[in-house]
Amino acid sequence: MPPSTPPPLRLALLLYPGCMPAGLFATADLARAANLRAQRTVVTTCWAGVDLAPVPTWQGPALTPGVTLAQAEVDAVLVPGLWLSSPDGWQAPALQQLAPAVAALRALPRRTRVWSYCAGVALAAASGRLRGRGATATWWLRAALEQQFGAVHWRFDEPLVEDGPAATAAGANGHLPLMLHALAQRLNAAALGDLQSLLMLPRPRTTHPAFAGHDLMAVTDPTLRRALLWVQRCPATALRLPALADALALSPRTLARRVQAHTGLSAALWMRRIKLRQVSEALCDTPLPLKRIAEDLGFASEAGLHRAFQQATGQTPLAYRMAHG
Repeated sequence: MPPSTPPPLRLALLLYPGCMPAGLFATADLARAANLRAQRTVVTTCWAGVDLAPVPTWQGPALTPGVTLAQAEVDAVLVPGLWLSSPDGWQAPALQQLAPAVAALRALPRRTRVWSYCAGVALAAASGRLRGRGATATWWLRAALEQQFGAVHWRFDEPLVEDGPAATAAGANGHLPLMLHALAQRLNAAALGDLQSLLMLPRPRTTHPAFAGHDLMAVTDPTLRRALLWVQRCPATALRLPALADALALSPRTLARRVQAHTGLSAALWMRRIKLRQVSEALCDTPLPLKRIAEDLGFASEAGLHRAFQQATGQTPLAYRMAHG
C-alpha cells in the first residue's frame, strides 16, 4: 500500500430503538461500492448496539448488532436519525428509552469520531460529544435544539459541519454528505465521481441554475471541497481570496486558477454564489425574514443582499421563497 494511502476507515453503524435504518443500509452499500471501485478496502463497517439484543427499528425489522458499541474497535460511529412528528417529540418521556444509547456514546474514547445526521444529532448532543463544537441538524429542530443544548455552537445554515471528532449533517439523507466527505479523503476524483453519479441522489428540490454545482455533493476536487466548507463558515463581508488561499496553504493565484479550471467562474464570483446558495437554502427551509438571514450569514445589509440575490437569480428573495420553498 502506498505511504500516501490512508488506512481503511473503521465505521460502526449504530442501532438504537426507533432509529430509521435506511441511512445505515445506504451507508453500508456506499462502503462496499467504494471498496469495489477502489479495488482495495477503503471502509469497513460493523453493526453496533448498546448490547447484542435485537433492536426494533422505526417501522422496520428488528436488527441484531454484531458487536456492542463499547467493544467495537472503530474510528467513527454513525448515529442515524429517528422519527419525530414534532420538535417536542425529542423531549417526550418515551424517548427515555434512548438513554442507554446516549450513555454508550458518552463513554466512547474521545478520539472516536461521532457522525450524526437529521434528528439523530440530538443523541450526539445529549451525550456531550458536541459540547463546545460546531454542529448542524434538521432545520425544523432548530428552536428545540438551541434551547436544550445551548453549549453547542449551532450552524443551521450549513448542511455539513465537521468540528474535531464530531461531524453532523442536516436532513434525512445526511448520511450521504457525511460519507462523501469521508470518501473524498480516500478516493481519487474519478472514483468519487463514479460513486456520486451512480449511488448518491441529489437533493429533491429543484435547484436554480445560478446555484448548480455549488454544493458539497457536486464538488469532487478535495481542495475545492475544503474551500467550499471554509466559505460557508465565513461571514459574507469577510470573504477574501487571500484569506481563503491562506487557509488552504495555497497562493491566491494558484487557488484562482484552480477555481476557474473546475467551475468556469472567477474565485470571487464562486465564493459569492456559495453564500447566496446558503441564502436560498435559508429562504426555502426556514421562515426567517431576509434581515435575519443577512445577519446570520454575515452580509453587510438586508438591502445589499436583496440586490445581490436578485442579480444572481433574476428573482427577489420573496419570489424565490414562494417558487422554491
